[in-house]
Amino acid sequence: KVLALALSGVMAVSMLAGCSGKPSNGDEENNQGNTTVDTTVASVLNEEQAATDNKVKIDFTYSSSLENALEKALTEFGASVKPANVEGRVAEILNVDDVTIDKFYGYDGQTGGTNTVGEQTAVVVIRKSGLTDIGVAKEMYKTMKDKLAKLTPDWEPDNSEIKWSFDYTGETAMVKVATETQTYTYMVATITCNTTKALAD
Repeated sequence: KVLALALSGVMAVSMLAGCSGKPSNGDEENNQGNTTVDTTVASVLNEEQAATDNKVKIDFTYSSSLENALEKALTEFGASVKPANVEGRVAEILNVDDVTIDKFYGYDGQTGGTNTVGEQTAVVVIRKSGLTDIGVAKEMYKTMKDKLAKLTPDWEPDNSEIKWSFDYTGETAMVKVATETQTYTYMVATITCNTTKALAD
């Protein structure tokens, strides 16, 4: 089914903090058709983590290359595409093997299995309308928070001379797609778990 979308309205223009539109009520957006994004949304993910007692707190940064990958996927699919489909396409564009966060070797419950040295990357995409950029970022955190809470920094098996360490990095980006009747905000987050091993102390 071909949808008549104004894909020429796909824009991802970087702005200074606070320039993404004024909310009418909390995180609700009243500037319909605005396709600019607030590149400080990464700080929302960091601030939300800071308020937790998670063993791992990932430092998310805003990535222009990730923004480009998201924009490319949306240009191919259109505004009505399901976020799960966008996740797969973004992973292909980035050339990473997309796994879910709960499949990371550093995820509580995965430790104890067969670990492999190297990187695993999870791609998470959400789509919202009617929210400010900050509001969308909060929804992204809600989507990931239960799994982020179960990430571990290291693991040392009983009666083993090996210690496994898990280092995490995070990137995020946002793109808005304007149709004739509505503006959708897509937000993507990537988390990479780098697994290494060494002799235990």
